[in-house]
Amino acid sequence: MKAFITLFTWLSCITMALANQDINIQKLKLQKDFITNINQCSNPTQLDHFIQNALDNVNNYEKRAQHAALLEELIKYNPACFVASVKKLDSKSCEKIEETYLSEPFFYPREDLRASLSATSNFKTSCLAS
Repeated sequence: MKAFITLFTWLSCITMALANQDINIQKLKLQKDFITNINQCSNPTQLDHFIQNALDNVNNYEKRAQHAALLEELIKYNPACFVASVKKLDSKSCEKIEETYLSEPFFYPREDLRASLSATSNFKTSCLAS
């Protein structure tokens, strides 16, 4: 009986350890995806293309929400990267980004996004500062 209890306890511990490992792997994957999303400056061409795509799809609510998810995370956690990309836009496109994604954000309060942007050194020279 003592051997059975020991074996059962040992198997239970192994099962819990494996289940806990799955959760940790999922958590790490989600964290990696998040970091990849906010580190868009590692590929500026891809980010510029994404921003242009966001501008092209402002009238499609679902696509706009998908773009807002990434843009707002980028603004919140890597505002200098966002400002650097927006500075490449013409004034009309910049106004469109501001109206669509900053004045009416989906996920974060606009004050939080504005605070993140204004904390960057190159914000004052961008079209968003006006």
